[in-house]
Amino acid sequence: MKRILTLLVACVASISMWAVQVDCTPGNLENLIDDTSITTLTITGTIDARDFKFIAKSLNNIETLDLSGAEVAAFSDPKSPVFMSITSYDSQAIPATAFMGKKLSTVILPEGLTKIGSAAFAGCHNLENITFPSSLEIIEPYAFSSCNNLSSVTIPTGLQELGEGAFSRCKGLESATINPDDSFTVGKDAFQDCSALANVTLGNNVTTIGPGAFSGCTSLTSPTISNNSNLTTIAEAAFAASGVEEIALNRCNGLTTIGMWAFANTPLNSVTLPESLESLGDGAFYYNLNLEQIDLPSGISSISNYLLAGNNAIDMEQLVKDGAKNGVTSIGDYAFYNWDQIREFTFPESVEYVGTMAMAGQTSLERVTAYPTTVPALGDSVWAGVDQSSIPLITDPSVADDYATAEQWKEFIIEQDSPPTSIDKTLADNDLQVKAHFEGTMLIVNASTAIAKVSIFDINGVLLSTAMPASEQAQLNTANFNGKFYIVNVILEGGSQRSFKLLRK
Repeated sequence: MKRILTLLVACVASISMWAVQVDCTPGNLENLIDDTSITTLTITGTIDARDFKFIAKSLNNIETLDLSGAEVAAFSDPKSPVFMSITSYDSQAIPATAFMGKKLSTVILPEGLTKIGSAAFAGCHNLENITFPSSLEIIEPYAFSSCNNLSSVTIPTGLQELGEGAFSRCKGLESATINPDDSFTVGKDAFQDCSALANVTLGNNVTTIGPGAFSGCTSLTSPTISNNSNLTTIAEAAFAASGVEEIALNRCNGLTTIGMWAFANTPLNSVTLPESLESLGDGAFYYNLNLEQIDLPSGISSISNYLLAGNNAIDMEQLVKDGAKNGVTSIGDYAFYNWDQIREFTFPESVEYVGTMAMAGQTSLERVTAYPTTVPALGDSVWAGVDQSSIPLITDPSVADDYATAEQWKEFIIEQDSPPTSIDKTLADNDLQVKAHFEGTMLIVNASTAIAKVSIFDINGVLLSTAMPASEQAQLNTANFNGKFYIVNVILEGGSQRSFKLLRK
């Protein structure tokens, strides 16, 4: 019986030493802990940087840390006997690297804490739960980087600064809510490479998404943006190589800047940009292979370098319409690079310059239409890899000779559409082979056989648009054309033609 009692007492003593509660005074923690193998520690009273250093150096098995009843005091650490250099530690702050690489799974921080230092919890791979106090103002760079078991983060509403890489490479992080009280910047690379991050909520007062903030977040398909968002800036590579398929930027009525490569290499399928947008950086939508529609706001008069490179699925007709509406004057280097599925390309009348390699790799191109009446200047090798000698270039007859003598343009087969010399009838509704009519501003042409080409002219014979559908229906959008009467010329496969004078009501 005595032996059993002795063993029982020993077990109780052992258990009590695994979970320890201490009431501390600054710098005195090491004197209160007899067994450094403890796994659970609750601290009340006051601690400072010396106590954090003791935990970092000596408590290698700590899993649960409760600081809810503690305060953190300031401390100045003399680095030499003559006080030549002094390191100061702020009050109410977790020092830099304080728990880096520890086995911590649960941490409760004290109310009143204002700062978490750089890499304070970096590499705490077991960290699953951390309670942030409402008083927290600053999370410094890489504070929680590579906390792979952390599954959810809610940023305190009073937080003022989220440092670079604060939650980067947290492979198990699934959700993040950022809903601050005041204007707020999501720091550079803040959630970079959080591959499981699927749910992100950005509150009204998030004004800036920093460079690379959500880059590499491959599970993030649709970040939630508030209806009354005050977002002004999406910085370079903010969502690059992420899983974003849709994002409601039309809710961001104050958005002025989308930086370089912001959505590069994402599966984004459509995007409506707000009218407030002023700057669209190089490669912002680079190689978005699923992108079908992008509505350019009126403030964008230049297609930036690499902007839409590789994006074969885009609605070219809508893009040309936007370009004409906005008076797009320049197309940047590699802007439409490697559109290897596109058959037709149209330059709006306002275009003055086309950059180096802008159209390179358009190997399926069958026709080019150029509306500018002054031949646009070109960069180097604009159509590299394209067999221009087999492709017609359609221009206004008045400038066809200019294109035929201009470098790089002259490599095309220069065609000039002229209005028909005779009109078959005013309306084509009863024609057995061809029917043409307007539905609003859309010209609809149907035929009993495939249509090779449709051209529409104004009443003075000036070419406005063409289409080569190679099917039994053609549609041309005339929303940007002035006037009510138009001349339509239809060429069927086999060579027969019909021409009509149509009224657009």
